[in-house]
Amino acid sequence: MPDQPQTQTLSLRISEGLRKRLDHIRKVTSLRKGEDVSTSEIAKQLLESSPADRLEVTELIREPTECLLRIRKKCEAEQPLSLAEWTVLAYYVQQGADAICNTPVSRESCIAFLEAFQAVYKLRKKPNPGKDEYYLTKLPSEFRPGETMQPASPEAVRQTVAETVRQLADPAMKWRPILAGRNLYVFLDGDEVNDADAVNRALRPYWEGLWRMAARGHYFLYKEPIRSKVNASDSVVQPAIPNVFESNFVLSFVRSDGNDVLLSFSFPGPHGPVYPMSSYPMIQEFRAMLNGLTAKSRHWNGEYFFGYTWDREGETQFSFRAHANGITFGFSQEEWNAVRKLFRRAWEMPELQATWDELTMEYGDL
Repeated sequence: MPDQPQTQTLSLRISEGLRKRLDHIRKVTSLRKGEDVSTSEIAKQLLESSPADRLEVTELIREPTECLLRIRKKCEAEQPLSLAEWTVLAYYVQQGADAICNTPVSRESCIAFLEAFQAVYKLRKKPNPGKDEYYLTKLPSEFRPGETMQPASPEAVRQTVAETVRQLADPAMKWRPILAGRNLYVFLDGDEVNDADAVNRALRPYWEGLWRMAARGHYFLYKEPIRSKVNASDSVVQPAIPNVFESNFVLSFVRSDGNDVLLSFSFPGPHGPVYPMSSYPMIQEFRAMLNGLTAKSRHWNGEYFFGYTWDREGETQFSFRAHANGITFGFSQEEWNAVRKLFRRAWEMPELQATWDELTMEYGDL
């Protein structure tokens, strides 16, 4: 019998900085594979190959806010991104899709990352049945053509993505294919395409939708917006946002640092309480609760607020309280509808809409 190659163990003493880099690569690789990977396995891969793009991705993720700011500036200036930069963007898209919260991803964002994956998937030169099976497992099985037990194929992937996008075009569709957010990152991180120019042409039309998802992922990981530091002397004076009135409820707005807005929700009566909301995520969640809490849903729970309904003399009553302080307010069906209308009218104002669009680019699709 021919001699079998022997496997030898190599022990190395590494610096703390290198150990942290290896650990970071391990976490990113584990996320891509969907299973735990040891640090020794990562070190072995680095010794056996030269994954320059993957190393660049890891370096970029070490400074996430600064990296994503550079990516946004390049996209807005219509400058090309490197393959590593697109991969970083896709990494945070996945983080945004995977984030568990009670403010669902918008249909538009889901369609953006599905169509972006569809666009780059067309660039693949070689078949890869193992990867195709992975992509299909992240897409809705009910939209897969033919029998789900049939071998995975590129055509099955393409048809399943297309049908998922078609289903999402229906505004009544409440379900979201959040696992499909992993496919773009796995594709770009898997060396299936090496033509940076082709990737830029394919993904450029979808960058804003991808960005909102990436900013969402960044916020849930680090609890801060993607925002450059602005000196007070560089700030631009923005127009005031008018108060909004509805059935004696009042919304008042005060501009804060950067694009931030502080909101005051005033209740009727000369001694009515005034409820403050101090951040984009908090205000956005309150808006989601207004839309999500109905007589049928019975309760709604988020990071900041808990809402519920109850019956009194045959009529549905609505209440909400903040997790931080437990202060609770109650409303009749008519009052709850008035509050919904109040917020809807506020967000139709051009002065607020322009500011909110920019906050969405900084905080993401929350």
